[in-house]
Amino acid sequence: MDIGVIKTPTVRNLLVERIAEMIIKGELMPGDRLPTERELAARTKVSKSAVHLAMADLERMGFVVTNQRHGTYVADFAKTGNIETLNMIIRISGESFGGRRIQDMLEMRMALEGKAIELLAQRNDCDLSELKNILAEAEAYVQSERVIPNQLAKIFFRFHHQVCVSSGNFILPLLFNSFDYVTLTFWERAIRSLGAPVCTELLHGMYDTLEQRDPEASKQYLLKEFEQFLNTERSE
Repeated sequence: MDIGVIKTPTVRNLLVERIAEMIIKGELMPGDRLPTERELAARTKVSKSAVHLAMADLERMGFVVTNQRHGTYVADFAKTGNIETLNMIIRISGESFGGRRIQDMLEMRMALEGKAIELLAQRNDCDLSELKNILAEAEAYVQSERVIPNQLAKIFFRFHHQVCVSSGNFILPLLFNSFDYVTLTFWERAIRSLGAPVCTELLHGMYDTLEQRDPEASKQYLLKEFEQFLNTERSE
């Protein structure tokens, strides 16, 4: 039985998540002025150093902006955010993360991986053995006694990341890696919604088209994966 490492969130992390949650849910709006770090420390019974670090984290994520002379204000994270912002939104939203936001996420995946597929197809010297090995690992895992969606999602992530590696463009796999939390969340939900065998079958179909060097067919398989998942999400 592999329970894994259990991590206790720090006070700093809890404060970051609480303020981020208030911003994401609209309890705090862009332009709202936050209390000073001293005031926040007094209200939350948290050390001033933890509050200071939490504010730095929130600013790095694009949730707040600090002006040394005027204080800290809520930012418009749609304009100032980054991949950390998206990860936090998904973490806080949980199963309620859906609708247009999922559509946006899948469009991003299509743009990124679609380009990788095109480049891979142009490479006559491209070795697909690593993709084949990952696919075999996924199929063997699905046939095991108990499938843990999170573990299978990690195998699927490696497959799609390898597509980017095999494209020959060294930037694409780095970009794909930056979306690891988002992509793993997508796959975990897809596995729970569609079932592990269906998801693995889609992966196999995509591998077959990659082997045939048919980029349009590969992109259609990728699109089919997304559409099946979206249809399942809408029906729930």
